[in-house]
Amino acid sequence: MHSTSPSSRRHRSRLAALGVALGVLALPFVGATTAYAAADTFTVTSPTPGQTDVPEAFPNTAVVDGTGLTDGNHVDVQYVTGDGTLHTAIYADTTGADEWSVIANFDLLGVGETTVVATVSELTPDDTVVVTVPLTFSLAVAPNPADPFTVTSPEVGEVVATATPDFTGTATPGTQIVVLYGARSGSTAEAGTATVEADGTYTVPTDFSRLEPGSLGTGADVYNFDSEGQPIPGIDRLAVFFTFESAPVPLIPLALAVDPASSTVSAATSTGVALTAAGFSPNEELTLSIVDAAGTAIVPVDLPLNIYANDEDGSYAGTVVLPAGTTAGDYTVTLTGVRSERTVSAGFAVVADPVTPVNPVTPGDPGTAGNGDGRLAATGLDGGGFLGLGALLLLAGAAAVIVRRRVSKA
Repeated sequence: MHSTSPSSRRHRSRLAALGVALGVLALPFVGATTAYAAADTFTVTSPTPGQTDVPEAFPNTAVVDGTGLTDGNHVDVQYVTGDGTLHTAIYADTTGADEWSVIANFDLLGVGETTVVATVSELTPDDTVVVTVPLTFSLAVAPNPADPFTVTSPEVGEVVATATPDFTGTATPGTQIVVLYGARSGSTAEAGTATVEADGTYTVPTDFSRLEPGSLGTGADVYNFDSEGQPIPGIDRLAVFFTFESAPVPLIPLALAVDPASSTVSAATSTGVALTAAGFSPNEELTLSIVDAAGTAIVPVDLPLNIYANDEDGSYAGTVVLPAGTTAGDYTVTLTGVRSERTVSAGFAVVADPVTPVNPVTPGDPGTAGNGDGRLAATGLDGGGFLGLGALLLLAGAAAVIVRRRVSKA
């Protein structure tokens, strides 16, 4: 007696079930609906017969739901592929549940085809068909679109020789292509946009000038939107990883200047010194340190807890005030980028405050007629005594004249 292998029996069983289902589908729509509801227990609840725009669970897939699956049995979904053959669509199976759900993969449909002609069956553990439900519906997105969304250039892993590469590829005519990339300060920038030509091809001129200075880039994300700029169901972004041969934006040299380069103690501890730096990564956090000539750390007064480089060009400008008690000497200030790890230092000097001189008056200076304010210089003697002495001398002189005259007459 000739025996048949279990696999052959399962295959013939499925073919027979699908043949019955396709025969039912050839009947008028009402007939198909009647067949759909014929099973008393095993029932498909979603998609419904004739449903359109069934959404994807994952690319090329749809969720099929139902009720009445006997404990221990499982669900089988068969569909007609693009070349007319039968193919199992089950991607994720469910067994023994009154309310069941499976994910079916329809990736072998014809190019541009969205209509699914299938059967959904309840099978026993040995793949014997218990009941078959015919089902026809349409997917929202063709698993194999007539104009697939692709990026043909740049290629993944390519080293691009120009800072403005053209992005090329294919997509549905009339839709939009948008190229985005990671730019400076952790932002996202648009490199370029274009409309897909009537032949299904596109070329997007790009500009990557918003990359961080010195960056060779990490690639870009390419999006395909409809003519209104809205996402297209089932079409995801395409990530293209590439680098530039040379940085589109040259690296800015590190620099740090201190103004003034020399400051007095009183000025350094009150108004402070100004710092001007360049060459850091835009918007990165910076650390600042100051040490004296002996390497002892000096903690500035009122320095913000966090300081950042400019979010556009990576520059920095600020003021540091030294603490009270700072002494004259040489100091070094250092700035370090937390993300870029770039470091730059500059020195400045603090000098002692000048001493104001005192100009004493020199006694007996023959070149000084007075004290500079129009008054005679003080001699230290009482002026009243000189006047009395003068009067006595005048009286004595007068008396001598009178006596001489009298002697002459005699």
